[in-house]
Amino acid sequence: MMPIDFLADITAYSAPILIDIPGQVRANGAVHFWENTSLFPNGVLRCFWITEVKEGETRGNHAHWKESQVIVALAGKLVVNVEGIDGGSTQFELIDPGKGILVPPLNWVEVKFSIDAVLLGLSDRAFSEEDYIRDKDYFGNLQKRKR
Repeated sequence: MMPIDFLADITAYSAPILIDIPGQVRANGAVHFWENTSLFPNGVLRCFWITEVKEGETRGNHAHWKESQVIVALAGKLVVNVEGIDGGSTQFELIDPGKGILVPPLNWVEVKFSIDAVLLGLSDRAFSEEDYIRDKDYFGNLQKRKR
């Protein structure tokens, strides 16, 4: 886990935002694609998908020190709660694969799934366990220090 002193190096915190994912919707189906080099200048370095989450359970339940992610509901509905290092909290509902949430670093994410939901995650970094903040109390302490 990164030291709390890491917060002194943070110059600009960014809140999560809803983004459009380009695509074409036609009578015979829809296609969406990712070519956003302004959000991820080095491209997508990791992608993952989460399926078969039981109703009432959540996924995510962590923040990242440096990693940014885009979260998309490929199927079903995702209710995404995001809590920032600044103490702000936002809830998003994703039901359209043409919309995503850009989640910058230092945002705690908790995702609730509908029974048939499929989450696609796109990341600007390769997996690194050291980049995760998995303890909510620790994250809360970071929030108190940042305010």
